[in-house]
Amino acid sequence: MKAKGYLIIMFAILSVGLAACGGNKSNQATEKKSLSADMSNEPSSSSTSSSSSQSWSDYQYKVPKSVQKNAHYVKNGDLSTKHQFTFHRFGTRQQLADVTTKPVDIKADKLTYKVNQVRVIKNTAKTPQAKEAAEQVLNLRSIPDTYYTFVLNYTVTNHHNFEIALNGVNYVKTNQGQMLTTANQLTDSSAGNKIGANRAVSFAMTGYLHNYATQPATKLTIQFGAIYTTTQKKVAPSPDSTLTINLK
Repeated sequence: MKAKGYLIIMFAILSVGLAACGGNKSNQATEKKSLSADMSNEPSSSSTSSSSSQSWSDYQYKVPKSVQKNAHYVKNGDLSTKHQFTFHRFGTRQQLADVTTKPVDIKADKLTYKVNQVRVIKNTAKTPQAKEAAEQVLNLRSIPDTYYTFVLNYTVTNHHNFEIALNGVNYVKTNQGQMLTTANQLTDSSAGNKIGANRAVSFAMTGYLHNYATQPATKLTIQFGAIYTTTQKKVAPSPDSTLTINLK
């Protein structure tokens, strides 16, 4: 994803997915599975939205009280059951459309990539700010009022006896033929992050699902990137194999 001024972090990330898993494999077993569908953009305090005179840093969508009384509304964004919904602070209603909790992993070059959970989110923008934020972060010229994203959290375990640096995900491809990269329709929190020897760290990625309402993708194929030392020496290229995830 290209940096665009006031929007400098990720869209609809899994908040707990960004936390380190601790110092050894035993810590991974205690990794929390509570999820957040919050849009956690942190805009520059000096910038303003073109569609609002109010600064982005101060903007906070107010969820109507009548909506808050809905049995499916989740204030803290911890969506775990289909049909539950929340709102991010720019005013997008985010409803859990599907969730897959069966872990999937691959091992390559002394690394283990484990997908812990993937969700499909139905997003409905209620404000101009919500649409603009999504367009900026997903690098799209325009986005429908209602659109779908996948939100995936995964853990990378480094089995090397030295610290490594990740180069991020190369691409994600759907079985509908859509190709997503971090320059187009995809965000990934792993790029540039380091993992200590024999440690594990969790990350998150979010991607736009084109035409999901009428032609839903049911599988994602993920190509992870190369790994490096902390002095930028390549340790290994991208894994030979890809990781395939079922969305349903």
